[in-house]
Amino acid sequence: MKEFLKQKLLENRSGIYSLIAHHYAIQINEMGCSLFRDWLSQELSVDKSTINLSSLYSASRREQKKGKRKSKTDGFQPELENRQKSVIPVSTFSDPGAMPSPVDNITEM
Repeated sequence: MKEFLKQKLLENRSGIYSLIAHHYAIQINEMGCSLFRDWLSQELSVDKSTINLSSLYSASRREQKKGKRKSKTDGFQPELENRQKSVIPVSTFSDPGAMPSPVDNITEM
């Protein structure tokens, strides 16, 4: 995987920073982008200037947001499914008694 990332990074391929942020998400969160950039340059044996810090930061933010959205949807799914199963939809128009009569709306003085 390292050689693949190194090759794509040197080619400056699109999506490489998203792939790096996904693959090394834990390290980026622990180190921060600047220190991670130094570490990654040693890990992949590339020059530090090859790694665009802005692109790395943006990709790490997208990865964090993706993780938050995924955890939110995963956490609420069982509750949503249970709620959907327990609710029986009732149409107010299917019951003639549910419609208010015009007389109910008139108040006498």
